Amino acid sequence: MPRTKKTDEVVDTNAVSDVNEETTTAPVATFSPEVIIASERFKQYADLIAAVIEDREYSIEEVEALLQDTLNKPVIEVFNDEIFND
Repeated sequence: MPRTKKTDEVVDTNAVSDVNEETTTAPVATFSPEVIIASERFKQYADLIAAVIEDREYSIEEVEALLQDTLNKPVIEVFNDEIFND
């Protein structure tokens, strides 16, 4: 195994963690429901998104999670066997 050169340089670990915190807490872009529904990315799901979205701003990740959650729910069919004529 090759030997490495020893240095007297001291690395400040607090400075490294401060940089990591700044990069992980970068602001995420959010969009209004109108922009999301009108976007090319979600065009095919516009009606579904319009039905389940609230009136607040969403990130792309939130919209995708909401969309996947909605699409993964089972479809419940209800049949009305009796017809009431008044």
